[in-house]
Parts: sequence; C-alpha cells; structure tokens
Amino acid sequence: MQTEQIKIELMVEKSARILELVGSSKADALSVATSLVDAQAAGHSSHGILRLVEYANAVEKGQVKPTAQPKIISDRGAVVTLDGQWGWGQIACKLAVELAAEKANKFGIGTVVIKSCNHIGRLGEYVEMLSQKSLISIMWCNGGPNVAAHGGKTRLFGTNPFAAGIPTEGENIVIDFATASSAEGKIRAANVNGLKVPEGLIVKADGSPTIEPADFYAGGAILPFGGHKGYCLNLLIELLGGALSGAHPSMNDSYSHGNGTVLIAMDPEFFFGTDQFMQDVNQATNVIKNAPPADPNKPVLLPGEVEEQERAKNSGGIVISAAIWNSILELEDQLLAR
Repeated sequence: MQTEQIKIELMVEKSARILELVGSSKADALSVATSLVDAQAAGHSSHGILRLVEYANAVEKGQVKPTAQPKIISDRGAVVTLDGQWGWGQIACKLAVELAAEKANKFGIGTVVIKSCNHIGRLGEYVEMLSQKSLISIMWCNGGPNVAAHGGKTRLFGTNPFAAGIPTEGENIVIDFATASSAEGKIRAANVNGLKVPEGLIVKADGSPTIEPADFYAGGAILPFGGHKGYCLNLLIELLGGALSGAHPSMNDSYSHGNGTVLIAMDPEFFFGTDQFMQDVNQATNVIKNAPPADPNKPVLLPGEVEEQERAKNSGGIVISAAIWNSILELEDQLLAR
C-alpha cells in the first residue's frame, strides 16, 4: 500500500475547504475538519478524512443540511434534549459537551441527548473534552444497521460505540470502542486500500465467514465483538441510544439514519469530593502503569495513551494511504468544477 505524509495544517485546510464547498460556514467547516483530522492524527483513520467523501454524498442526498444548527428543545433540570436538525453531528456534539458540563457543575450530573443527528465522528473526542474540565463522562450512540445479532446474519444494529472519560492528575483516561467487532470505517478503509480484514469480523449475506471487505458492502454484516457479551452491550446501546434520544432503534420502522446520542457528565465533587476521587484514581492508575508487562518491550498502557503516542508521532505530518489522500484531492477538484 502506497502512503504519503501530509502536514496536519494542509489536511485541515483541504478538509475545511471541501466542507465549505458543500455549503458549510467557515466556522463549522473548520470545526468539523479539525475533528476529522484529530481522529486521523490519533490513529483512527476510520473516523478521519476518509469520511469526507461520505459527508459530501450525504449533503448531495439531503441527509446532511450543512447550514443547520443544533437547538435546545427541552431543558429540564439536569437533562437537556437537543435537536441536531440534521446538521453536522460534530457541531451538535460540541454543544452537547458545553451543556453537559454546565449541568454537571450545577447539579453534579448532566445528561444531554441528541435527536436528528448525523454522524458524530469519534466519541473519544467529546469525553476527552470533559475530562479536561475535571469531569467524568460516559457517552454512547446507536447508528444505521450494520451489525448482526449474536447467532444471526442480517443487519439489525449499529456499530454502537461506547466511550468514557476519567480525569487524572496525569494523562486523562479516554475509553472509546465500538461494540461491534470492528468500526464500519475500518472495513471501509480496508476496502479502499485493497486489504483483507481479520477473520471473525464480518460475514457474507448468507452468514458464512469472510475476510473480503467487499462482501460486507454486498449485503453482509459485521459481527458483535466478544460473542454474546458484545451482543448484549451492543443491544443496550441500541435501545438506550435510539429510544432515549428520540432517534429510535435502528431496526424500527421509525428509524431513518444518523446517531441517537446520549452524553452524561458527572462532577466528582458532588460525590465524595474531587480530592478523594483523584487520590483513588491516581493510586489505581499508578499500580496499573507499574504492573509488570508480559513482554518487557511492551509496557502496560492506560486507555488513551496509544492515541497520545500516535499524535506525538504524527505531529510532523500524518502518514495516510495514497489512495485515500488522492480521493480527497479528487473530491475537492470535483466540487470546485461545479
């Protein structure tokens, strides 16, 4: 696979330019572009600039309204309901972060749900923002049906990611994972780059296992991770993401598209106090970090450390597949020619 090293500033500039060309304001285009490039820099290319082609197509189909802004439709104590109005999911989520933090600081806990919300990108970005405010957070969302039930073969569930942010005195803990065996974007990246996927991730339309990513796009399905345990967690997020947010579970007739999003922030001061919380967390994380590794060359890491290492490695420029970068340049040319 051929690769290129692209400066972060150039990647943000190109991404923002594309988003402006499809109708976004300069400020929103920069905000969404920054989120995509940060995901790329953190090593999550599945949520990186690869998504620009999908986003441009979604605007053309009317699924994304690039000028729409999220609005509060209900504010009841510690709970806020947002309507994303089918604008950019990242813009709605960044407002949700602000509101959840405000409520947590006032009530000890704040919950924000988002309906009519397009793809929100990497959940880790938002819980990381809250951990930087010394707040604990958990977040999840359902999405379009791509995942089979345990023992099934048809698409019923979204990849349904879960994330959590925990502040510490050192690097904050950022947990972020799909409850499917793979994020759909990773399968898409493999397909674009002509690569296989590991065994056990996807099945063909007839339910037989496959390592060809094209089989997924020919009507196959992604499997839950961890067998029945991942299936149960995926189901929990599907129901509590879709039904609590008003976006509906993805197998229901009332579901259309997008992410039914739930974000909860907590201020540890309202429990046993921030000082006690930090003492416990820091003692625990120090023990974990100093645990003897099975491989002396691979120290035990905390969630979020891999992303920080990737950002440091990519600070001088992000290595990206030439096929994906060229598709972004082609998209820009196509939009400029309109």
